[in-house]
Amino acid sequence: MLRPGLIWLSRQEWAERGARTAGVERLLVRRFVAGDTRADALAAAQQLSIVLPGTTAMFSLLGEAVTDPAEADQAVAEYCALAAALGDSPRLDARIAVKPTLLGLDISQQTAERGLLNIIETAAEHGVWVELDMEASNTVDATLELFRAAAAKSERTGVALQAYLRRTPEDAQALIDDGIARVRLVKGAYSESGRIAHSGTDAIRRAYIELLEQLWRAGADLGVATHDPLLHQAAQRLARGFPTASRWEFQMLYGVRTEMGSAIRARQQRLRVSIPYGEHWYPYLMRRIAERPANAWFALRAALGQ
Repeated sequence: MLRPGLIWLSRQEWAERGARTAGVERLLVRRFVAGDTRADALAAAQQLSIVLPGTTAMFSLLGEAVTDPAEADQAVAEYCALAAALGDSPRLDARIAVKPTLLGLDISQQTAERGLLNIIETAAEHGVWVELDMEASNTVDATLELFRAAAAKSERTGVALQAYLRRTPEDAQALIDDGIARVRLVKGAYSESGRIAHSGTDAIRRAYIELLEQLWRAGADLGVATHDPLLHQAAQRLARGFPTASRWEFQMLYGVRTEMGSAIRARQQRLRVSIPYGEHWYPYLMRRIAERPANAWFALRAALGQ
C-alpha cells in the first residue's frame, strides 16, 4: 500500500506545498536532482564524468501535465537551448529525455508534436539524440504516435517502454516490425490497475526479462534502465547469448544506487546516468521514493552527514 499512496501524494498540490514548507528541498532533493538550471545539470554531468570516467548522460527537464500553451512553449525553448549547449560540449556524449505532457500533450496531440519536432530539428543540427519518456498508461498510444513522427525525422530518437504494462510486448513488436526499436526499457513508476499492469516484484521482473529477450533477439538499440541487481544479471546473461546484438547500455538515475554504477564501470560496461534538473522536482522525487522508500533514508542520512 505504501507505493500507491506515495504516487497519489505525488499528484497532490497540498502535499507539495507542505514538502516545500518543511524544507524537503534542502534535505532531500539535491541527492536526486542536479539543480534548478541547465548550468547545474551540465556541471553535474561533468563531475560525474570525472568521478566515473566513461559514464555518459541523459538530461531530463522536470515538469509534467502542462495545460498552459505558454508553459509548453517555454519547455520546448529550454529543450532546444539544452540541445544547443550539448552540441557545444561533444565530449559529454549526452542525450535528452523529453516528457510528452511537458510539451503540452494534455492540451492536444498537435501541440506536443509541434513542440517535439521543433526539438528534433534543433537536436539534429547539433548531433544530439532525443528520447521520449513514457508516462501514465492513458498516454501510451499518443506517446508512440509522437515517437513515430520523431523517428520519421531523425534516427537519433528513442522511446521508453514500461515492462509492467501488459500491452508492452505488442508495442515492442510493432516498433521492431517498423524498424525503429530504439528503446529504453524501464519497469514503470505509475500506479495502474491490475487489468492494465502486472503487480508484484516477481511478475514485473519476469515481464522485464521477456522484453529484454524480445528486443535483443530483434537487434534493438537498448537501454537497460533499472536499478534491480537481478535484472542486471539477467541482462548480462542475455548479452552473452546475443553477441551480435546492437548497441546496449545500462541506464540509471542520478543519485540512486551509486555503488551499482561504480560496479558497472569497473566491469567496463556502458553506463548512462539520467540527470534531472529544474524547479518542478516534487512529483519526480515522490516517484523515486515510491520505487524504493530506502532512497529517502539514504538521502536524509547524506544530508545530515551521517
